[in-house]
Amino acid sequence: DHCPLMECRVIRLLHCQKQIFCLQLPERCPGCGEALSGSRLQEAPVSLPSPFSNAHKSSCCLLVAPAADNLSR
Repeated sequence: DHCPLMECRVIRLLHCQKQIFCLQLPERCPGCGEALSGSRLQEAPVSLPSPFSNAHKSSCCLLVAPAADNLSR
């Protein structure tokens, strides 16, 4: 299930005493590696509105870019 980044909702889940933010529910916890299917989460996953927006239409924004291959910026 793919959606344009600015339209995607972010999923927040709590596991291994960490808040994990992702665009889709992972099969394994990125923090500890435990399988999430069938496991007991501390709370039900919560869907949050997308934090991404068009920087050209915003009065204030934060640019997020990959660290690798980012020398030309």
